Amino acid sequence: MAGQAEEKKLSRSQRRRRDDILRAALKIFDQHGFEAVKMADVAEEAEVAKGTLYLYFETKSALLEGVVETAIMPTLQKIGEMAQTHSGSARDLLVQQMQVAAARMASPEMKMLLRLMISGGSRHSGIVDFYYNNVVQSGLNHFKSTLDQGVASGEFRPEMGGIDPLVLVGAPIYTAVWNILFEEKQSIDADQLVNDHLELVLKGILKEP
Repeated sequence: MAGQAEEKKLSRSQRRRRDDILRAALKIFDQHGFEAVKMADVAEEAEVAKGTLYLYFETKSALLEGVVETAIMPTLQKIGEMAQTHSGSARDLLVQQMQVAAARMASPEMKMLLRLMISGGSRHSGIVDFYYNNVVQSGLNHFKSTLDQGVASGEFRPEMGGIDPLVLVGAPIYTAVWNILFEEKQSIDADQLVNDHLELVLKGILKEP
């Protein structure tokens, strides 16, 4: 992606400043809402000149894309790397990947991003498209690859190669939406919910001995 390529060109001090800007943006987007925040507000929160902010991010949408890349993309990279280095069963790999994904979905960053996309998707179609193309599709491809691996190794039932990997992320998504709507009324044990969901899913996809 262009943002990641540009980041690689930055010096260490420039990357630190970029990260400071993104942390500031995430904080005030969550506090005041994306629509209400101005670029000048982000610059003030990050303690940088407004002109400096524009050197890193030309628009508020580009800034939000940077937040997605910084907050979410490392998790996807970790899930992909797990598949490359894993030497155990496909079952264990799937469990580990799902736990990593669930932890990120339950994070404050995801709460803010999902709230923004759900409440103003039509106004932020560019952000929704960016998130779908770079996060949703990538994550589902990782899970589909693990399902295929399990089918090929004989661990998973043959027909599981054709199921929609969205089935796997039901609990993490539910956790994220719950935190947006009901967190103040009742907290949810994200780890327990994901583990219970995985237990049900695995009973359905594992091949009988």
